[in-house]
Amino acid sequence: MTDQPIASTPTRPQMSKELAALYRPEVVLNHDEAPEGGADWDPIAPVLKGIPRSLKPDYCVDPGDMTKPDCFASIQQAISQAVRDAKGKSLSRRLHIEIAPGTYNELVYVPALEVNGQKVPITLYARDTDARKTVISVDIDQGLTADAYTMRFGSAFLNTEPSIRAMFEEVSARGDFDIGTTNSCVMRVRNDGFEALNLTIENSYNEDRLTPDIADRTDVARNHQGQWAHGQHQAVAVLIDAADRVLFDNVRLLGDQDTLYFKTNEPRKTVKSCFRNCYIEGDVDFIFGNSTAFFDHCEIRSKGARTSDTYVAAPSTNIHITYGIVFWDCDFTHDDSEAALQGSFYLGRQWFERVRATPYGSSPVPGYSCSLDELSHYEEPTGTIALKTLEAVGKVAVLHSRIGRHINRFAPWTDWNGGEFDKDGTYHPAPWAPRFRPVQYGITDFNRHLAGWLKQQGLAYDEQDAPLPFIAEYGNETTDR
Repeated sequence: MTDQPIASTPTRPQMSKELAALYRPEVVLNHDEAPEGGADWDPIAPVLKGIPRSLKPDYCVDPGDMTKPDCFASIQQAISQAVRDAKGKSLSRRLHIEIAPGTYNELVYVPALEVNGQKVPITLYARDTDARKTVISVDIDQGLTADAYTMRFGSAFLNTEPSIRAMFEEVSARGDFDIGTTNSCVMRVRNDGFEALNLTIENSYNEDRLTPDIADRTDVARNHQGQWAHGQHQAVAVLIDAADRVLFDNVRLLGDQDTLYFKTNEPRKTVKSCFRNCYIEGDVDFIFGNSTAFFDHCEIRSKGARTSDTYVAAPSTNIHITYGIVFWDCDFTHDDSEAALQGSFYLGRQWFERVRATPYGSSPVPGYSCSLDELSHYEEPTGTIALKTLEAVGKVAVLHSRIGRHINRFAPWTDWNGGEFDKDGTYHPAPWAPRFRPVQYGITDFNRHLAGWLKQQGLAYDEQDAPLPFIAEYGNETTDR
């Protein structure tokens, strides 16, 4: 194994030491754009100081021993009872749910919880500290119809607490429409202050889902579970659904495309999550979203068994939010697949979230135009782009990490819906597409690409709108692993 420091290049910009200091965990996790503040959160500090975590269960999940008080056969039942008790007994402290080792094939929804004006956080933790021994695993993807979703999972939510039942009904109400990426999650978290410890959470969906009885037929579009029988679909293991101050510690997140999704419903409002000592795997855009997420001492594994092009991160951070995805002291590894060993995988691409028509590039469509409007829409040859889509620039910082041979060493960041880089850094542009946006390393690139168009739309951005880079690295090393 040979570790080599990374030099700054136009396609791989490096931060200064002074700038890198602004990405330390205590800075990022204590930062908040909102004027009301509430920024005193640093979940890593107690660990560094050797302060032990207090884990005394209020509820337990153990299908093999139901004789214990407040013990349940499923995780969702335990969460439901915790929420009922918090509301009925006016509990305002953190509630702990201990999970016995085993495999739990169930969806887990954790609702927002507030009692007497105070937010009540929930901690889910496995009894065994080996995260491999306690697994939550479901096969679910965005191509599943809501009707099929209801048939498969409805019985588990029949007697749940109303706020949990409401989360289920939001999805089931879509009827014969596909559930979509957001609803394809195994675990959905809306609970501010939520913690998950010592768990494996797996979306076991894979593109090959044909059952033997229909494998040789051409007239079957979906399999017996109501999923598309072919295709590579989004399938989320964990969704942080606008919850703030969420901690995952010693958790394994398994999946393929879109494994981990974190989002805020208000693009200019900061919500934060922290992942410490975690293992996260996937292939396409498998760590993505528009909120702030900090990864500390995690292994990030790119899988090349299904595809030759993989992207670790797909941020859609708003231009006015200081921090997007931050990797701190992480290991970027691979699955030893033939595709991975080619050395052409990417650290990421900036997700042009909900784009339909782009103001970037030169369109070959006669009469093409794109203007600012309330909604993003495209009907050839004209289109519109919403402000929140335009401002979803996407931000990633990678610091003090080890980056394996699978990542393109010359150009680890690439365009959205555009061209690609060879592993030697040669760029090959793709034909222009209405969702195209080139990689942008900072606000200077943003203004350079859009200078004339912004002026036409009555918009202007200066360095104060985004004083830190969109994409940058510091103190990383490349490895032969």
